[in-house]
Amino acid sequence: MQSRYAKFFQFIIIVGDLVILNLCFLLAWGLRSLLAQSLQIDEFNILETDYYDYYIQLLAFFNVSWLLLILAFRTHEIKMSLEPRKATSKVLNAYFLHIFLFLLLLFITKRDEFSRLFLICFYACFLMSVLPWRFLFLRILKGYRKKGLNFRNVVLIGDGLGLKRFAEGLEQHPEYGLKIVGYYADQAIDGMKVSGKEEDFKKDFQKLEVDEIYAAYASPGDRLMNWYHWSDENLIRFRMIPDFGSLYTQGIQIDYYNDVPVLMQRKEPLEYVHNRYLKRFIDILISLLVLILIFPWLFPLLALGVRMTGKGPIFFKQKRTGLADDDFHIYKFRSMKPNPQADKTQAVENDRRLTGFGKFIRDFSLDELPQFFNVLKGDMSICGPRPHMLAHTHEYKNVIDRYMVRHFVKPGISGLAQINGYRGEVKNISDIEGRVKNDVYYIENWSVLLDLKIMLITIRNLLFKK
Repeated sequence: MQSRYAKFFQFIIIVGDLVILNLCFLLAWGLRSLLAQSLQIDEFNILETDYYDYYIQLLAFFNVSWLLLILAFRTHEIKMSLEPRKATSKVLNAYFLHIFLFLLLLFITKRDEFSRLFLICFYACFLMSVLPWRFLFLRILKGYRKKGLNFRNVVLIGDGLGLKRFAEGLEQHPEYGLKIVGYYADQAIDGMKVSGKEEDFKKDFQKLEVDEIYAAYASPGDRLMNWYHWSDENLIRFRMIPDFGSLYTQGIQIDYYNDVPVLMQRKEPLEYVHNRYLKRFIDILISLLVLILIFPWLFPLLALGVRMTGKGPIFFKQKRTGLADDDFHIYKFRSMKPNPQADKTQAVENDRRLTGFGKFIRDFSLDELPQFFNVLKGDMSICGPRPHMLAHTHEYKNVIDRYMVRHFVKPGISGLAQINGYRGEVKNISDIEGRVKNDVYYIENWSVLLDLKIMLITIRNLLFKK
């Protein structure tokens, strides 16, 4: 759903990206020389003929590859939702793939003529420039539409309840660029102001200067097709609002197989292989950093604390439900006295099974640190739905709607539900329902930025014990 000026705005975004890329290339060229002089690094002179030719070729490759990537990822498309996080996520995907393609090209061609200092400067400058540029453009466009500019006149027709939700959404979000100029229905929806009967619209449409019709019927029959043909004959674009009933979700989309439309009730970014590889790369990178920088000094202290406060193993191993309902062994520092209920009953407030040191490490989630080994093994991710005990999975999947959806992705050390307060003891069924809602939202709206937000809030909560 795009405005009449969508192509122009897309062109502006593409041109803006390429201008920024070339400016960053020139800036990196200058920064390389300054840094090389200040750090007393002996680097070759880019202005020498051979090297100059190499960098002209590199600039051409950067421009062409970035253009192809933004077209492939559709980062230039202007959606009416104008959500910065989703737009930024696509740009980041294109950015990291651009780096990967460049490194792959160097590996295949075995070229080493390019200054590493120059490349670091370029990619750092480009990342710090292209994201603010996208945010600025979206902000300007959003404000432009809120002022009533660049909008389309639309008319609502029919008695489908989806029309009321649609009208309420447009009222709350003027930045969508749609202005309702009339509602026509033979049997009006309660709470909506009617402009006339449906046949009256055929007399009024010229003076209303209508751009689009949005139609919805509880029982459509032939009426939808009649309006569809009438709209074509009168050069008005026709839109249908379907009623999905209990299937209604923001994640619904339509795919086509041999020109046959197929309804997909959930959009999952991690279904795309490049997103899965990107998420896996981040998981491995962060896990290795934690294992290298934190484990060598913190692990011995925690292991000693566990050993000194009670008999039993240092590590606690338990089966949990993972990706695709497969079970795996999760690792923790042991925080309880060995007991037969460990695999069936979760910890509760003032649990007598907890050791003194166990309570401390649970308060700061230090018992979860061994799960970075689970991440490296591939059983878990840094961010995702928290894995439940097998007994709880069997219990909840029969009573909680969409509970098993959370197993479409790998479980995480932390997740959206946890940072929103759904963690710890389950006291009533609403606690699990809240977790599932957050988990499903995470699956349908995953992005690198969402994972980063979860990580940062998790660290903040741990430091300040929230």
